[in-house]
Amino acid sequence: MRSPVLGLGGVLHREIVRFLNTLRGLLSRTSQQVGAVEVAAEDATIATTAIDTPTLQNALYQATYSLRIVTPGTVSSSATLTLGWTTNSVSCSQAFTALTGNTTATQQSGMAVMFPDAATSVTYALAYASVGATAMTYDLDIRLDVLP
Repeated sequence: MRSPVLGLGGVLHREIVRFLNTLRGLLSRTSQQVGAVEVAAEDATIATTAIDTPTLQNALYQATYSLRIVTPGTVSSSATLTLGWTTNSVSCSQAFTALTGNTTATQQSGMAVMFPDAATSVTYALAYASVGATAMTYDLDIRLDVLP
């Protein structure tokens, strides 16, 4: 397209304004990340911890996660992720299936959709167990997005 950005009097051309309005409309219909957690090579339980976010609004949110064993335990290991939030003043949670494969190829991912109360927190916790001389280590990544 060969159209100057500015027209007469330094005003944006109509085509440019139309394009920007279309782009704004498309972006308003996409999710936006509001929080993230990145844990690398951990070998312990994680107590209930709030995901660092700006103040949550009344909206639908989606938490997605990836959990992977980095170093297997000598004998066996287990890691179980739990997400928590408050809806209508009721504490809600979702515990995911325990990750027990105990190889470096063992991984798990999932998501939870929630409508948390405004100005509350979404939390995560990870229950951990490892048996043997070498402790299992894991990577955990969580993303919290507000949905359109």
